Amino acid sequence: MREMGQFELLKNSFFRLNNLLIFRSILNDNLYADIQQLILDLNKYISEDHNKKYYEICHRLIKIAERERFQGDLLQNYLLKLIALDKNPLSLRAEKFGSGISPGLYQAALHDIKIIKGVYRFTLSDIGVIIGIGEISYISHYSPTLDDNLNRSPLHNNFSNFRYAFSKDELQEILSSLISYYNSAGCGKLSQYIAFRYDFEQRGLRGVRNLDPVTFDDLIGYKEQKEQLIENTELFLNGKKANNVLLYGDSGTGKSSSIKALVNKYFYKGLRLIEIDKNMIEKIPELLELLEERGLYFVIFMDDLSFEDFETEYKYLKAVMEGGLESKPDNVLFYATSNRRHIVKENWEDRSEGQGEVHQSDAVQEKLSLADRFGLTITYPAPDRNQYLEIVKGLARKNNLSLPEEELLNGALKWEMWHHGRSGRTARQYINHLAGKK
Repeated sequence: MREMGQFELLKNSFFRLNNLLIFRSILNDNLYADIQQLILDLNKYISEDHNKKYYEICHRLIKIAERERFQGDLLQNYLLKLIALDKNPLSLRAEKFGSGISPGLYQAALHDIKIIKGVYRFTLSDIGVIIGIGEISYISHYSPTLDDNLNRSPLHNNFSNFRYAFSKDELQEILSSLISYYNSAGCGKLSQYIAFRYDFEQRGLRGVRNLDPVTFDDLIGYKEQKEQLIENTELFLNGKKANNVLLYGDSGTGKSSSIKALVNKYFYKGLRLIEIDKNMIEKIPELLELLEERGLYFVIFMDDLSFEDFETEYKYLKAVMEGGLESKPDNVLFYATSNRRHIVKENWEDRSEGQGEVHQSDAVQEKLSLADRFGLTITYPAPDRNQYLEIVKGLARKNNLSLPEEELLNGALKWEMWHHGRSGRTARQYINHLAGKK
């Protein structure tokens, strides 16, 4: 026999979701809308159709739980995920201003937290008991399959803390934790990923699920270069003046890896990385408009940036970075890597007097001016023989290779002759080769 008090409380709690002010997009989520509809359609007689819909919802939640690694009740986890990812006036303002939101917005959010807390109290197993299906405890005490090959987002711990907040009774305490979460982790996809590619067709960010977990400790050598990059980025994250950065040098020296190491080091301070291709340059103002309203810090990353002399997009990039009518938002910097010191290809004709353009020096300055927009240029030269061998030894230690040093170094010298010359990348490839033979 069902407990009618609980039954009516369940229906009333889910009906009150229709009164949400801030988090109304929960109602637009297909799965949660189906859950709400199932509960509102219930009456004292449970049909086979109700049972079928309940088990189908459980099936969909299990699929999500395995992908998202939900721990505990699947329905509660899913609801919190919707709240964490929701872009709404509260989450956007809290991301940017923290607790400094308006009193009206705070009260509206408190109104919603009370409603959400009402439905959050019911686990998926509770609903099964109330509608007469019986207890399915493993649905409410779920543990996902462990997969060591699947990179968990480094922001996962933020979500765990956020989930803990909803176990509290005081609504103000829950809201305070929610605001703190948005301010530190961001909202929407920014709270789910630390690196993105910009989809200009969809005018949105596409998260990088498996970002290279490289750290600065993995990059042997180049101490001065890493210190310069870190110092500039820390100034940026502390709200001080910082420069756009050009990392220039030979291929395989760790320029791109240094950028990825940055976001792996400082994501917890609100740093996010957005990679774009040079064919997207004319669309950058769209991206800047999107980022300006956000409260996190963004590095727009252009890898292997270079232009042929007939390509003119570099002129547009100059104006976007500095010099155009619209200024770059304070929460955005441009970081680029290039094998060319001045990015734009130069020909001998550019420097030859008596042919081509009358004012030859103007043509040269035009091509050099893009590199000047990067206030900080950090050079990554190819390592000499001793530096290359130090990189090899450092990587061997990190990979626990116990090869005799003479054999290790002789093999490294042969490897660089047979492959792509001396570089950090060549050293890593050699160590990977040895590690694979262990």
